[in-house]
Amino acid sequence: MQIGWREFIKGRFKKTSKFHSVGIEIGVNNFHISTLKKVKGKLNWVKQHSASIENWQTTLKTYVETNNITNTQCNIALSISKYKLLQLDRPAVEDAELIQALQWMVKEQLFSDDEFVIDYFDPPAVTATSTKKLNVVAVSKGDVMEVRDGVLKAGLALNIIGIEELAICNLLTPSDDAVITLKQEEGGQLSLNIIKRNQLFFSRRLRGYENLANFSQEELKMGVVDNLSLEIQRSMDYFESQLRQAPVKKVYISLDTIHQKQVANMIKQVIFVSVEKFIPSVNTDDGMPIKASSFASLGAAIDNASLIA
Repeated sequence: MQIGWREFIKGRFKKTSKFHSVGIEIGVNNFHISTLKKVKGKLNWVKQHSASIENWQTTLKTYVETNNITNTQCNIALSISKYKLLQLDRPAVEDAELIQALQWMVKEQLFSDDEFVIDYFDPPAVTATSTKKLNVVAVSKGDVMEVRDGVLKAGLALNIIGIEELAICNLLTPSDDAVITLKQEEGGQLSLNIIKRNQLFFSRRLRGYENLANFSQEELKMGVVDNLSLEIQRSMDYFESQLRQAPVKKVYISLDTIHQKQVANMIKQVIFVSVEKFIPSVNTDDGMPIKASSFASLGAAIDNASLIA
């Protein structure tokens, strides 16, 4: 599924890279890079790097040159703060007119005259009574152009511009059992995804937890985790009752708090589902630490499907 941007943003390169792919997450304060290499036919996560978003294009170019990853295929994951994800009724138009119709619907939803790049993907499951729905992504055209220019000038072969929620789906072992990922970047909103067979069935952004890192363990016990557990339970109930799916089997968390283990135990006591630290299903080079800040960029590096590009 694509909307004609691929040829517009894709670079042409002659030399073959020794690396398989590079994933980059573009955030508000930082950007993150993950590099994969094929070793004996298997993908290995061999490099990760984070840096300030200020002058990120120059920083990226220097990093690419220093680490000899020029001409490597590059996939982008925009962090949740960089786009809008809406679920809209599918307009009654021909496929060729769908994007244009969605443009008008998005403008009405966002009350904005800004120019957006629009794309969509079908939800894997819908409610019994609902009309046909589409998950619609809207990104500022200016942001897309900035990403295109920065990546190509850095010497990478831009392939995909996607979104964080879908990138995270690539980090799980394929399974018929549904799981929840609860992910948060430093000082950011919580992103709750319900994933099954590496497909995004349900997604929410939970506000009000941006200061989670500042709470002591005692303060977390005074209603903060109870409220979070309630939001998780509501999402699980919707998944089961409205989308008619089997119950969620596990919750994986990656939160901005040093008390993550304690939070996991507190959530488990409320929802009665196993809660574990989120560790991506990927091989790594020996000794390389796994940093949660790199997860979305890692998922982008693994990705083989396009969204915005």
